[in-house]
Parts: sequence; C-alpha cells; structure tokens
Amino acid sequence: MKKIVIPILFLLAFGSIQGCIFFRSSKTEPAPMINQKQLPVNSYTLDGNELVSRSEKIVYKKSVQGDLFLYLLRPEGENKKPLPAIVYFFGGGWVVGSVEYQIANAAWFRDHGIIGITADYRTKSKHGISPVECIKDAKSAIRYVRAHAAELGIDPDKIIAAGGSAGGHLAFCTAIEGGDEAEEDRTISSKPNALVLHNPVLGEGFGALFFEEHPEFSPMLRITKGMPPTILSNGTKDGTTPFAAAQKYTLLMKDSGNTCELITVHDADHSCDWPVSNPNFFPTLTAMTKFLSDHEFIP
Repeated sequence: MKKIVIPILFLLAFGSIQGCIFFRSSKTEPAPMINQKQLPVNSYTLDGNELVSRSEKIVYKKSVQGDLFLYLLRPEGENKKPLPAIVYFFGGGWVVGSVEYQIANAAWFRDHGIIGITADYRTKSKHGISPVECIKDAKSAIRYVRAHAAELGIDPDKIIAAGGSAGGHLAFCTAIEGGDEAEEDRTISSKPNALVLHNPVLGEGFGALFFEEHPEFSPMLRITKGMPPTILSNGTKDGTTPFAAAQKYTLLMKDSGNTCELITVHDADHSCDWPVSNPNFFPTLTAMTKFLSDHEFIP
C-alpha cells in the first residue's frame, strides 16, 4: 500500500509567535455567498485542485502572514433548512500541507448530503509558526462557522470537526478548553458536535517534543466526560501515529463515558485511508458516514 510520508520530529523547530487580526462575530460583515459551480454526484473523485477551484472561498481569519480561508462545498439542490457541516483540517505534521490534501474527504460528505468544508491554517514551512498557532487557527475556523452559521446555511448544533494526522490533532483541540486567540469572542464555542479523525496525532508517537513542552494539548491527557461523539481510523502498522495509541485513546474515551468508535485498518501504515486512491478510503469513509448517520448528522 502506498505510504504518505509525514515530516519527522526534527522539523518541529518552532518559529516566533506572530500577531493576528481577528474577526469578532458582533462586528463582522456577513460572508459573501459565492455561486458554486455545478459538481458531479461523486465530487470526491475530482482532483483536489479542481475541488478547491469550485469551492466557495471565504476568509475566516486575517493574520499578519495573510488571510486564512474556508473552502465550502454544498450538496446538490436547494435546502430550506440549515444543514450539518463537517470542517476538515489537512495533515502534514503542523509543518507542511494544504487544503488540496483532504478536500476530497469534505467532498465525500458533501456528496452524502451535508456541507463539506476544508479549512486553511498556518504551517511552520509557510508561516514560521509553531503548532500552538495551528491550534488557534483551527479553533478560529470552527468558531467562525458557528458564528456565521445562519448566513452559511449551517446548523450551529451540528458542526463536525475532522482531520488526518496532525489535522486530526487540530480537530480534537477544537473540543477542549485553551488554545484560543485572546481577542476572539469566546462566548461563541469552538467545540464541535462530533469528531471524525483519520490516523490522528494523539500525544503518543509523532510529536513527542511538542507534547513534552505542551502537555495541555495532548489528547491523551485532555479526555473528559462530555467529549463529542468520535470516530477514528488507524492502521495496525502505522509507524507515525501508533495503532496502540488509537486503542488507548478509544478506551480512555469510553471509560470517561464518551461515545468513541475505532476503525481498525489492517496492515495499513500512515496514512491508513486517504487519499481517494487508497483502497481503504471507500470502506473507511462508508463506516464514518454510517456513524454520523446513526448520530443524526447525515440524512
């Protein structure tokens, strides 16, 4: 099976923290509604660059390094009621990556009747920042979607955070206290209503140096009762995000009274179920779709 190589720990040299200018929900102008080009029924099969070009592109945050965008994909037809939305964060070790990496996952869920979104965020290679700023951006993205849910046609009580590898870690961090931008309106919660995680960084394995310095952002140490319903996938031969860590996380979630389901991807390394060409993509995404359907996020 084809491997996707994730940057190793020595790339986690941290840059200085940069200041940002933030949107405040009480003062922000409504996001422009861009006419989306017609997409095929199975839009997830399209090239990532093409999906990006066909997305509604919305600024969710302004930083000194540049604007950060959401790339939104709407289901076919008109919807009179607000829809659930899933917000994906791409992988890349907090160092590299781009929205093209995992926008196909967002498109899959768009094809299944909810709004699929991929969020841009700052990375070490492009912006010289640390994972702490990545976490802040992820929380800003979810907070923006909730604050602007009405104009985006989204149900603010059915927002799913998702991601692969380091993006899965960012998705988890949107559900915990801490890591917020100081100037944002924290009366608007960044906590998603569900989590979908693909071979996520969980605090054991990849990222050891970061978690030694910032244990407050280790998923293993931040599980509490009341976490969002969670489904995660992990390969049994993953050398980056160990399968044993995924098993431990699942048990800790259940022991805390939370709903958590682990999809075991046998003999798979990192990443276990994406991109679309990965033979494990279809069965894994199908199982994740069923999980969200069972929890009434997907019609």
